[in-house]
Amino acid sequence: MIKIAKNKKSGFTLIEMVVTLILVGIIAAFAGMWIVSVTNGYIQARASAETAQKAQLAFARLTKEFSAIKSVDSESTTDSQITFTRWDEEISANVTQTVALNGNLLKIGDNTLADNISSFKLSYCDTNFPNSTCPSSWSSDSKVIQIEIEFSLPGNLNSEFTKRVTPRNL
Repeated sequence: MIKIAKNKKSGFTLIEMVVTLILVGIIAAFAGMWIVSVTNGYIQARASAETAQKAQLAFARLTKEFSAIKSVDSESTTDSQITFTRWDEEISANVTQTVALNGNLLKIGDNTLADNISSFKLSYCDTNFPNSTCPSSWSSDSKVIQIEIEFSLPGNLNSEFTKRVTPRNL
């Protein structure tokens, strides 16, 4: 019996290799875009969480300070700064403090309370609050301090926080 040898070619053609490389390249491009978007989302979420924590700490300190106000210096108090006197238990004396925005730093006296601040605004509401608008200057009728702080986030984004504090000793 005579066997006839068949011409068997194994392997891939050039066209199959090119198509495979193109498909692998397209899949890799989409995978790379997905990884970049997930990474950017993580970075943004982390920055937002850090900003929320800074805001929470700043508002806790401002609430403590403003709740203990005994008097306010109305001449040096504006919509972006407040100078007040409060009782300090540790030293058993009255202490005068100024809260103001200095560049992008929110400061209480010489101490930095928060950084990356793009806006700091104070409003002073009277006894008709919340039925009236809150002016930006202190008066003898002022009973509630509204604090608005806007933090700068990466990517030209801002995050705004608002809180109202009622001083106990006015």
